[in-house]
Amino acid sequence: MNVQQAVELATAKFSQISDSANLDARIIATYVCNIDQTTLIAHPKLELSTEQKILFDHALKRRTQGEPIAYITGSKEFWSLDLNVNEHVLIPRPETELLVERTLDAISNIKTPRVLDLGTGSGAIAIAIAKERPNCHVTATDASTPALELAKQNAHSNDVTVKFIKSDWFKNLTDGNYDVVVSNPPYIAKNDPELNKFVSEYEPNNAIISDDDGLRDLAKIIGHAAAFLSNSGALVVEHGYQQANNVQKLFANENFCNIKSYSDLAGHLRCTCGIHKGV
Repeated sequence: MNVQQAVELATAKFSQISDSANLDARIIATYVCNIDQTTLIAHPKLELSTEQKILFDHALKRRTQGEPIAYITGSKEFWSLDLNVNEHVLIPRPETELLVERTLDAISNIKTPRVLDLGTGSGAIAIAIAKERPNCHVTATDASTPALELAKQNAHSNDVTVKFIKSDWFKNLTDGNYDVVVSNPPYIAKNDPELNKFVSEYEPNNAIISDDDGLRDLAKIIGHAAAFLSNSGALVVEHGYQQANNVQKLFANENFCNIKSYSDLAGHLRCTCGIHKGV
């Protein structure tokens, strides 16, 4: 079997479970053969070795059962960074890059800013910020030890410095005065009919699902953030595309000002920011 045949076979198989079957197939082929997309296109007749064929068959089976591509290959691109991912962390989504954009904007005029990333998972947000602003002091928390270990590996491989702390949101933090607190918390309601069954089956549910119609963790973060923010510090959170109004009300109830929601590339209100008024 050559790589072109492998891609064609995988595309046919994946079309039953994926809206991006051909892309998935090409990612699997490059992963199995340890080549890039350019080589895949330039050398379609490249033959798979026996070992590669075994790996391909295994990957094909996992993907047709609905397992996300990123867990199969063990990596995911985010903010042009290559991040390791596994079943202990949520797979970084393109829309979450909006949080990085808003955070960088909030600290653009601060010489040595302090940023806190709550529920860091793979470390995607924290590492992207640290990469863009090497003079920024970035702290990242997560309640999961395996997630933190992975995030530390990702920080090391991307050559950035991030302080990692095991903490359930703010619980184990002793200092404050952050210029920005940023978080992509769980915000999907239990039994949400729009939740992809493969997402709920394979990705960690504690990073996806939240009580109170998906607002419980958002309310916790917004309710405690002021104590950890500097005067005029910003809170930046991701939320569901139908939650912007409720999230804005939570911000207003906690005395935030300049509250604004921002759209992702799909045009959905995906992120809300607010400024802490101070005492």
